[in-house]
Amino acid sequence: PYRPWIEILRTLLQHVPTELLISTVNSHANMEAASTEHYAPTLLERLSTLLPELRYISSQNERTYPQLPPEQERLHLWEATAGLLSTLSKTNPLLLVLDDLHWTDGSSRELLAYITRHLQDERILLLGTCRDVELSPGHGLRTLIADLRREQAIVTIAVDPLTQSQIGTLVAHLPQNIVHSIQTQAAGNPFFAEELARMSEAAQAASVQPEVHRQGTPSHKIGSTVEGEHLRVSPGSSLPEGIAAVLERRLGRLSSECQALLGKAAVLGGSFEFGQLLFMANEHPEDMILDLLEEALRAGLLMEEGTGSRIIYHFWHPLIVSHLYERLSAARCAQLHRRAASALLRAHQGHEGEIAAAITYHLSKGGADPTEVAHYAELAGNQAYSLSAFAEAEQYYIQAIQTITHGKLPLKEGDFEAVLHKADITAPLHVARLLERVCECIEVQGNYEDARRTYECILVLRNQQRTFASEDEWMREAQIQALIWREIGRTWTANGFFDQAYVCYQRGKQAMLEAGVTSGAAWACVHLELGSIRSLQGNYDESTRIALEALEMLEQAMQERNEESGYPPVGHPVGHKREEQPGTLNELTKLNERNVHNRDNYNSFQTRTERAILGAPLEVGRAHELLGVIAANIGQFAEALQQLHEALAIFEQHDLATALAQVYSNLGAVHAVKSENSMALTYMQRSLELAERLGNQPNIAIVTGNLGEMATRSGKLREAEEWFRRSLAMAESINEADQISWCNTALAVTLQDQGDLMGAAECIRRSLSIARSMKSTRNIGGALIALANLRIMQAIIAGKLHHEATNAENVSSSTVLCTRLLMRAMSTLQRAVVVEGLETELVVEGQLILASIYFLLGDMERAKQETVHTMEEAERYELTRMLARSYRLLGRILAVCGEYTQANAYFDRALQIFRECEFRLDYARALHGYGVTLIERRAPGDVQFGKGLAYLHQARDIFADCHANIDLEWVEHVLANYRSETVRA
Repeated sequence: PYRPWIEILRTLLQHVPTELLISTVNSHANMEAASTEHYAPTLLERLSTLLPELRYISSQNERTYPQLPPEQERLHLWEATAGLLSTLSKTNPLLLVLDDLHWTDGSSRELLAYITRHLQDERILLLGTCRDVELSPGHGLRTLIADLRREQAIVTIAVDPLTQSQIGTLVAHLPQNIVHSIQTQAAGNPFFAEELARMSEAAQAASVQPEVHRQGTPSHKIGSTVEGEHLRVSPGSSLPEGIAAVLERRLGRLSSECQALLGKAAVLGGSFEFGQLLFMANEHPEDMILDLLEEALRAGLLMEEGTGSRIIYHFWHPLIVSHLYERLSAARCAQLHRRAASALLRAHQGHEGEIAAAITYHLSKGGADPTEVAHYAELAGNQAYSLSAFAEAEQYYIQAIQTITHGKLPLKEGDFEAVLHKADITAPLHVARLLERVCECIEVQGNYEDARRTYECILVLRNQQRTFASEDEWMREAQIQALIWREIGRTWTANGFFDQAYVCYQRGKQAMLEAGVTSGAAWACVHLELGSIRSLQGNYDESTRIALEALEMLEQAMQERNEESGYPPVGHPVGHKREEQPGTLNELTKLNERNVHNRDNYNSFQTRTERAILGAPLEVGRAHELLGVIAANIGQFAEALQQLHEALAIFEQHDLATALAQVYSNLGAVHAVKSENSMALTYMQRSLELAERLGNQPNIAIVTGNLGEMATRSGKLREAEEWFRRSLAMAESINEADQISWCNTALAVTLQDQGDLMGAAECIRRSLSIARSMKSTRNIGGALIALANLRIMQAIIAGKLHHEATNAENVSSSTVLCTRLLMRAMSTLQRAVVVEGLETELVVEGQLILASIYFLLGDMERAKQETVHTMEEAERYELTRMLARSYRLLGRILAVCGEYTQANAYFDRALQIFRECEFRLDYARALHGYGVTLIERRAPGDVQFGKGLAYLHQARDIFADCHANIDLEWVEHVLANYRSETVRA
């Protein structure tokens, strides 16, 4: 008894010197002695009942005193404890922690109640913890808590499980993949997290061989195997001893019948329905099962939700499921898994696709017929695909393929034709269709190399021992194979190999020509990809012509499909409704036989090529989107938005999630060029959210790059750099060459603005190298413009123009090196602006940079002509940012020429646009230029001089906030010069 209090008192007194302890309690003893005729034990002597060592420091340790009744002795003990705590609290406030109160004895709880009621005015905080799930309904602690709460003597606080982030912090020393797994398994329990972490470290030290892990299965067996992506408890392995002991203690309070029932429920996973459990435990009457479930509920091992016929039970913790599962023998597990599959099929008759993943899992664990496993794995893949869960769909399709081919497919490398001829694959067309769905999933994830290899395998399978019953069948097969060639070409395009992609598209067309196909949806789809390549190469006229031709053919095919009644529908629901339904609980085998009967009807879930040859809405939308992208690149933004919104409407109507993520990003990019920043940001954030949900890495790479561009325009240079580096990392991981090249150029601009000229130069070098290797003229042009801009910055620094007290960037007396750099920049620009396919905004930007070179060289007349021309082009194409930049440069030119009134007007226009569009860095540079022109033509004390200084100070603050280090250095130098001149004056 009193063990928690003994530990607390002993800990407290360890830090109190003996002399201080005796002197502190003497006054208390004297007061007691004065109030009684007999000797009364001191406070320390009374406490010696709990702490025997106190007898040796008491001055009266040899004296005896009358014995009191036990109840009175107990009261004196409580008073002495309270008195000591009260005395000690007068020196320092006390925090007393009593952990695990649910395990304390009755005497300790009574002392806790006494102290709580009698020390409320002292500087003492009592903190107790308990697990209410450990308390029976009549437990004394429940009564005590209720009484003290009614007296308002305590405050109860529910302690929630740790968050995922907090668990991550707790085990942050482990690899990130292990951390993620522990976060899932620990479910907020810090003890479990630490135990799993220790097990992980031990397993890594012992170099445990990894087991194959398949996504999408129920989470029973998670934990003890260390593998590439997860730490999980595998079948046949054990939980850490500490966790197992805790769980065993919890289970030990249940009857053996209840434990056995929970073991069966564990096979169903972390949650189960009452009806499913009835089927699993059909040897027991329903009332008995309800009694056992209520026993588990009272013990806190289950939680219940729902009413009526839809009652769902959840296990208290994921690891209790693992622990219960481990208790079962292998044969019992297999039997229960087969029962679970039967229960699920019985409960979801006609909607098997919705629970196909769980059925696949149970059939696999139950040792069912491989044909059935493959069938439900395919259904599970279809269901996941329809929900845009592409990574999960891929895993189920692969499981189906491996089951059908007995592990011979899919192949990762090697000579497909030689291997497949030896493999003797049954139903090669079915396998080819499943492989095609795998390709669709991995393309979304950006794994182009694997997709290309698998598409090549599909072509080999489709050409094995093929005979055609009719010419129509031959033509259909030719179109499907042409579309497979299209997909292979798209993977080459994504990796920047346009020549190889072109060859694939030509082979696709040739396959159709040999079958007599010269038009239709399949021809249009391949034709459209040719247009896409031409667009990437900058040949916008030809690309537009091809896209329009393809769009016309696709719309014609769509119309014919709608008019023809003979075509099958685009798709059916994933789960088939059966003509017969099982009449008893043990008819899984009969039901499976009926499923096999219609196994050749594969139209229930069509592949992308099968949808495309009918004229799929996706292809029509992609044609509109390509036309929109082309229009944006040549400066026709109204047409671009119209075409992109046409595509958006189609994608939204048909819920084409991947296509939506891409068109949202493109719409955001167009609005960004038009300086409609709020609209642009809305579309980009929508794109990123959708792409991340889908795991769509190509779109994530693109939209994060676009968000970096948005941040650059807003002057958030550090944020922009983070976005660009994230985009680059993603693009490099999937080898998206076009994005890598573009992003390096964009990152170079951001690094240059921050003053990292070496980093900027390296990014430009990389961009040019990639663009030249892929023969992308538009990326070459963009990189050349960035290179010219960098050389201008180097020229300004080389000439030390920012040290001049007058206009900081007028180099009429520039050094030889400065002039040479400017001339090289001019030569680079003149090559860049004539590059075929360069986006209109980049062309106008190049012209503006060329005008600034003339200004820096002191050729004001030519600089003015070029700037006015650039201004007209910016107005023509509605390029708001370029227009405002033109105003700013023209203001500087006119100020140098002494035309101050006009200069002020153009500066004011530039400031207004930059302010309204929230282009902070451009705004600060306009303030800088305007401020310099004002102070250099006015004497100190003049109103205009003060205005110029104010502009310079404002520009300095913005430069500092944007981390535009070179601009900041220049403006501070100008301010320092004028301060020193003012002092001298």
